[in-house]
Amino acid sequence: MISPDSSILIVGAGTFGLSTALQLLRKGHKNVTLLDPYAIPSPLSAGNDINKIFQSTVSDEFYSELALEALDLWRSDPVYRPAFHEVGIVYGATGDDAVAEINQRYNRLESKGEDIQKLEAPEDFARLIEWKGDLADDFSSLNLESRFKNWKGYFQKSKCGWTFAALALENAYKECKEKGAHFIQDAAEELLIEGSNCVGVRTLSGAILKADRVVICAGANSTKLLNYKGQLLAKCWTVGHIKLTPSEAKALKNSPVLLNLDEGFLFEPDANGILKFCNEFPGYINRDGTENISSPLYRNQIPVEAEEQMRGFLRQVFPQISTRPFDAAKICWCTDTPDRHFLICEHPDMNGLILATGDSGQGFKYMPIIGHYISDLVMKGESGLKESHRKAWRWRPETAEKRDIYNLQGRFGGSNKIKDLNDLSKWTN
Repeated sequence: MISPDSSILIVGAGTFGLSTALQLLRKGHKNVTLLDPYAIPSPLSAGNDINKIFQSTVSDEFYSELALEALDLWRSDPVYRPAFHEVGIVYGATGDDAVAEINQRYNRLESKGEDIQKLEAPEDFARLIEWKGDLADDFSSLNLESRFKNWKGYFQKSKCGWTFAALALENAYKECKEKGAHFIQDAAEELLIEGSNCVGVRTLSGAILKADRVVICAGANSTKLLNYKGQLLAKCWTVGHIKLTPSEAKALKNSPVLLNLDEGFLFEPDANGILKFCNEFPGYINRDGTENISSPLYRNQIPVEAEEQMRGFLRQVFPQISTRPFDAAKICWCTDTPDRHFLICEHPDMNGLILATGDSGQGFKYMPIIGHYISDLVMKGESGLKESHRKAWRWRPETAEKRDIYNLQGRFGGSNKIKDLNDLSKWTN
């Protein structure tokens, strides 16, 4: 157990970093510093977005239980409650594997008595995801020939929806500041090692920041500071925005999230009328010449093939806007572990170094609760975690031996392949 006055340096002020700092401060810790190259919310943070899906049921029972823990705080915590929109989720799938996954989730929810509705025909989806704005059609005359074709799914009415992700980051930042956290805008360049102890970092500007505990919450950039022995692989996905007219945005307010595991997902428009949508696919990597290492490449562009997939998704859902120009298009980076469990543990060979990364594309929904676990690890060591969490999130390089970096890891959609950005030549303008 460390003293409340011990110095804690958190590298990365995104989802995991801010959540950890907030919980440390709430638990009475007094000396917390966060280091990030950008002001909050950082443009490099995967959590800096207008919306993220909140699912209370995922493919894994362990993370479904964790999501229910997070749900309580999304509903009640003053930092997170303003960002939570419990509008429900319409789930869909078309391929055999994704339909099997959807059926598994449906059966689990049904066994728990949740309020869900089976969807089996195009009309079932169209009644829930209905265009009500400009260019609206009367439902009875709506052409469903090319819409929701072969979709199977269900509607979960409660305990799920979306979060205004950037607002949650901003609110956590504000409370951290109020409680005395220090924020330094600089980039961590190198860990400072003395013997078998990690004692701080050297920054890009040359500053030396010493600390009793260093916590790496750097997401897809974590591999820049440490050899993870193949446990982390940076992957990116593509995001598009279309700005709707005020009447269109108003008409779609409080619509449920739509998530098709094969095709893509979209949200109700935000307060500025921005409709966000993504195509579903297993992800892109960016190999940098080092064996099995992928490094983030940040661009406000997306591959042309991704735009084509997004427009194909929109043609099925909202054909009225499927040809409109995108107001924004970008790639968003996460980092996968081989088994898609988080990596939250003490480093086995370096005292004072805590790892809190490996979001595996599912980290943001857990923001209200994940810092509770990381902060207990920081303050109490490995004994601060329950055995089930300690086992799931341990240092486990054996899982990365002979890792196939093109493994789909339970994801669906698109070409059903992991692709390397280096192999793509056509990008949006």
